[in-house]
Amino acid sequence: MATPPPVTDTLARFVAETDYSAISDSALSNAKMHLLDTIGAGLAAVSTTVAAIAINYCKRMGYSQEASIWGTNEKASAPMAAFTNGLLAHTLDFDDWDAYLRAGHPSSVITAAALALGENIGASGKDFLKAYVFGIEVLTQMAAGTPELHKRGFHSTPVWGSIGGVTASASLLKLDPEKIKAALGVAASGAAGIQRQQGSMVKPFHAGNAARNGVEAALLAQQGFTADQNIIEAPRGFCDTFFGPGTCDYEKMLRGIGQPYFLESPALGLKMHPCSAPQFLAADAALQLKREHGIDFADVAKIEVSIPPMRYQRHFHAEVKTGLRGKFAINYVVALGVLEGKLDNDTFTDAKANDPLVQQALRRVHVIIDDSIPEPGVYCPVTIELKNGRRLSHTARIAKGHPENPMSESEVLAKFRNNVTGIISTERSEQLIAALKNLEEIGDMRQVTGFLRPA
Repeated sequence: MATPPPVTDTLARFVAETDYSAISDSALSNAKMHLLDTIGAGLAAVSTTVAAIAINYCKRMGYSQEASIWGTNEKASAPMAAFTNGLLAHTLDFDDWDAYLRAGHPSSVITAAALALGENIGASGKDFLKAYVFGIEVLTQMAAGTPELHKRGFHSTPVWGSIGGVTASASLLKLDPEKIKAALGVAASGAAGIQRQQGSMVKPFHAGNAARNGVEAALLAQQGFTADQNIIEAPRGFCDTFFGPGTCDYEKMLRGIGQPYFLESPALGLKMHPCSAPQFLAADAALQLKREHGIDFADVAKIEVSIPPMRYQRHFHAEVKTGLRGKFAINYVVALGVLEGKLDNDTFTDAKANDPLVQQALRRVHVIIDDSIPEPGVYCPVTIELKNGRRLSHTARIAKGHPENPMSESEVLAKFRNNVTGIISTERSEQLIAALKNLEEIGDMRQVTGFLRPA
């Protein structure tokens, strides 16, 4: 077997030696929108049960003034703040996603890790922005050369997020290449997450754990902690362990790094709906039919949704009794879209899931396995049959928020403002928007995190 190229060393040198000026304006502009979107998703989750448990746990782990817990007046050590904020950012499944490489939800992890550490060390906005871009770039470069993680039962968000989180953290600490390799080695052994956990509180825990892993690994390496120096490509290393020996294309991992940056092209997706991305096409089709025809749910006899076999196995749930489960149930998403004409944070609560009318709507949704639709479901037909016999159909092909059908800046800002209402004041939300739009002018990230506290 041919000796692989020095992937770990090359990526470490890219992070240590690439200047901010090398990042394109387009990548930086997109980065700011994703950072704003991620923080908004995290703030929206502050009032959830998941958040209450995580915040209380964080307090028990020891008081510290290093970094803020978003949407509260609490602080914690940088690793524990990264954990809690990463969990918050992924709790509602309203954070961005990778539509091309299936690298999960990278921004929830990277933003939480970089913002906690950036606040702790008083990093500049420019250094923070660079760290975020590099975190996305390194994890997507690696993901481009690997098979899909989900097929082996892993949840991609914490596995790839650990790589992105440690990269961003190492960049903020300005580690040299040798210490970055050590940091990658530590984070590689802390990367973990099981796909089966979707629909439970463990799924957002994965994002928080990866954010903490990234910060801890970089801080340990900064102090001289050592690890295998070729952990990505070495036999029995990161890639062999997660994907199997001989399955990864190491040359591809290094090809065209930063040319262009992933955040510029092909870019990450932004979510219009607070549920898992595989439900988006069905959601868009159902909402389009509701809007176009002004359908009253009382007139609906049944709703048909056609999806391929793998999608059916993963995303049809005959019984939905919790809001978390509803986020991953295509029948629930379609039922609520037709019933209420919207999908927002209130859609996915336990109270909503157990509403008798919602349970009635669920029984009217028929999910059909269609072998002719290419996996993983590149289009989704939805048909509504009315009680008078009329049938109305729409097929969604590119979800709103996908990089090929992107949200506008005004839509991203509207989503952010809606997410943070009741958590931070209107004044602070506008200050936060202005600060993130002008990150390169910020001298100390503590200026930004101050806006994350309630008035």
